[in-house]
Amino acid sequence: MIDHGDFQATTLRALEKCQFVEETLKLCILSAIEITRVMTSPYMTINYESGDIAKLPMGPLINKFSRISQDEALIRDLRSLTKDRNFVAHQSLLFTLGELSDTESAEVALNKLKAIGDKASALHERVLDVRYTLAREKQRAIRDSIKKNA
Repeated sequence: MIDHGDFQATTLRALEKCQFVEETLKLCILSAIEITRVMTSPYMTINYESGDIAKLPMGPLINKFSRISQDEALIRDLRSLTKDRNFVAHQSLLFTLGELSDTESAEVALNKLKAIGDKASALHERVLDVRYTLAREKQRAIRDSIKKNA
């Protein structure tokens, strides 16, 4: 029998790592919007707020992110995470204590959850790299805008 605590901890880790990916995607999108706002503010208004993407699920976030990132491998890997994230969010919590006593199927589910957590963690690192690049570019755009207006 699989330990209920181990199963719960593994499920929560996978959920957490998937959520980190989603939140970092939001930050990337918002950074791109801010860069655009800084660069175009003398010419036009950008009426886009964080609330516009706050409730978006992973699939639509990835679609928006794909418009600001040309890393096709990252986009492909993020899209493959969506199905895994849905499994974690919608099916992993349906296991009951009785199902955990079925060692074979519980072991398969536990291994799948561990793999999803690891995959999401690795993807989060890659998305963070994009986030850091966008943050640096935002600061550069602000400096350039200040120099231009001085």
